[in-house]
Amino acid sequence: MKFIKRATTAILAAVMCLSFSSCGDTSYIAKAEGETIPAGLYILSQYAALAEAQQTSGYDSSLKNIWDNKLENKSLKNWVNDRALELVKQYAEVEKEFKAEGLELDEDTIKEVDNTVESNWASVESLYTAIGVAKESYRLYLLNQQKYYEIFDAYYGEGGKEEISDDSLTAHYQENYAQFKAISFSKTDSAGKDLDASALVELKNKADQYLERAKAGEDFDELIAQRKKEISTDTSDTEEEEDQEVNNMIMIKKDEASWYVSNKLSNAVFEEAEIGEPILLSDDNAYYVVLRYNVTDDEETYQKMRQSVLLDLKQDDFDEMLMTNAKSLDFTLNESAAKRYDPKKIEKEQKKAAQAQS
Repeated sequence: MKFIKRATTAILAAVMCLSFSSCGDTSYIAKAEGETIPAGLYILSQYAALAEAQQTSGYDSSLKNIWDNKLENKSLKNWVNDRALELVKQYAEVEKEFKAEGLELDEDTIKEVDNTVESNWASVESLYTAIGVAKESYRLYLLNQQKYYEIFDAYYGEGGKEEISDDSLTAHYQENYAQFKAISFSKTDSAGKDLDASALVELKNKADQYLERAKAGEDFDELIAQRKKEISTDTSDTEEEEDQEVNNMIMIKKDEASWYVSNKLSNAVFEEAEIGEPILLSDDNAYYVVLRYNVTDDEETYQKMRQSVLLDLKQDDFDEMLMTNAKSLDFTLNESAAKRYDPKKIEKEQKKAAQAQS
């Protein structure tokens, strides 16, 4: 069973169902195809939409009040609510198409969802409670995510209606992903202070020496180990690494931020580094002797990443199809609920939770 998490899944796990009563029944956000959708799915979608907005071009994170942002000529609040409603409709469409395709989640998948709910709940219950979330709605959302991927595979996976060939997947993988190893030469000292001009020249000379050794065919992993010994202040760390196999391979995706690699270095790897040819690259932080590898040579990693590559290739098309199909849903919005739930509360409770943890 493939339990796949999109980048937003970890974020979405932080909120769920809210059921209040007021002048209207606001315990549900809509009715679609005869099924009632809990209000928690709308709150969940607001949370996801807010996270999406913060990664959207035009969003200004420097504003003291984030709600002063405008996206696509809309206030941030309206943008978030509109996007949240789209996601609720996608939820409903997934439920509809899953039934129409005659699909069922297997016992292992359901068990894994239940285990995920239980394992996450204890650590985030205080935040959920502050927002007014319910565990069962969290479960409904995760089950819907699994149904999403089952339908996706029914379209694009092996034997699917629009099956993507291995050749197409491999070509996309080679074009958009890169594997490399790097020997790093930091432009700051041990205290984090920038090196002066003369020290930078000396550092560049050291990097050039390693580059020539790499070009001469010395084992790249051994060169990495030697460089670590040169700069290490804790010999126990290097001795421990010598006793175990260290995987120095780094995987990056084109035009996608990485925790480990700066955008400048990532772009240089794709644009300048030739497979099998050591090269000296740099960014604001360091010089790097880089050796790029052919991603398809690592069959084990490719098989692990195959589903992610397929999603990368076709997920936008799939989401667009779902949204197009959702236009024909028998869908009735609960206006009272839509007006009641304010995404500003989500942001407020996020701040409280962050302050409590600091």
